Amino acid sequence: MSEQYNFEKMVEGQDQHYSDKKFLHKLKNFGGGLGYKAVHAAATLYVALRSPDMPKSSKLIVLGALGYFILPFDLVVDFLPLVGLTDDAFIILTALGKVYLSITDEMKDEAKGLIDSKLGSQENVVK
Repeated sequence: MSEQYNFEKMVEGQDQHYSDKKFLHKLKNFGGGLGYKAVHAAATLYVALRSPDMPKSSKLIVLGALGYFILPFDLVVDFLPLVGLTDDAFIILTALGKVYLSITDEMKDEAKGLIDSKLGSQENVVK
């Protein structure tokens, strides 16, 4: 994917689908149901999206994954026991795999701090 796309113009007005507030709300309310690895992946994608070091083409992948995560209507309804968040976890982990080479250790550390501040320690998140 080329860097020639105007990222800001592409996402302009898309806050109905994605916003920091909606993401953090969903992470806080449903994060425990994802398991720690998926929560850390979602938080890492969130941090990467905000980083000026992340390539714009990768940001589009991240934006799509996080947008799907916060959608109120999913392929599998989030409140169903055991299976409700599997589609979200799959999308998040797949997106992380696609952009992994652009993820820095600093982004991973910042994501861990975000989890700790929003959900408490790792022990509070179902593993």
